[in-house]
Formats: sequence, C-alpha cells, structure tokens
Amino acid sequence: MISLLDPRRAVLAVLAVGALSGCASTPQSGIESRVDEVKVYELGQIAANRYDVLSHIWADSWRSATGMPLHPGEAQGVASLRTEAARLGANGLVNVVCLDQGRPNWWASPAPSYLCYGIAVRVKASAG
Repeated sequence: MISLLDPRRAVLAVLAVGALSGCASTPQSGIESRVDEVKVYELGQIAANRYDVLSHIWADSWRSATGMPLHPGEAQGVASLRTEAARLGANGLVNVVCLDQGRPNWWASPAPSYLCYGIAVRVKASAG
C-alpha cells in the first residue's frame, strides 16, 4: 500500500500507471523506422501554409494536466518528441521548446530535468 506520507512514491505510482496504460494501447511496430524521417524545423525555416498541424505534443492530452514527461537533457527530450511525432504519422516538428526545470524544490532530485514540447506536423509535398 502506498503511504500518503511519502509523496515521491505516490507520484511514481501515478506515473507508472499512466505509462503502462499508454503502452498498452499503442502499437509500436514500425515507429522506430519512421523516427529518422521526422525533421525538426527551426523558426522561419518552413512557411505555415506548407504543413498541416497534427498535434501539440504533450499539450493536447488530458494527461498534461497531471504532468508532462521530463528528460535528463535536451537531446533526450527532442528524441522523445520525434518518437511521439512518428507515432502520430507526422514527418516534422515545429515550435520545439526545451526548458530546464531547475528543480528548486527541497524534495526533488538535483539532476537536470528538461521539459520539451512542440507541434507535430505533416509537411505537404512540394508542388514542383
């Protein structure tokens, strides 16, 4: 039984249940091969009329109200975004932002913790 006096255990239990429920409903076949096709576009690199928005990754779900995935570094956060974008059928990411959460709270680990989010898009084929 989880003690309510230990908030770390309660948070870990909630995260584990969320992770397991997400994995149970998502087939993973072929996603790894599509991750390399997901390109991260810088600001102004692609015009807004050249893509269709599929999802605001980590922000479109009700799960974002209870927490968003944190990563030990920016590279891991962007890799996670690319994997999620591939799962959604996207071939690009725009407006990618990674924020160092800093972890100033007394109960938190002093390890770096990055929150990354972005917009999964499907870039339209060129007309010419």
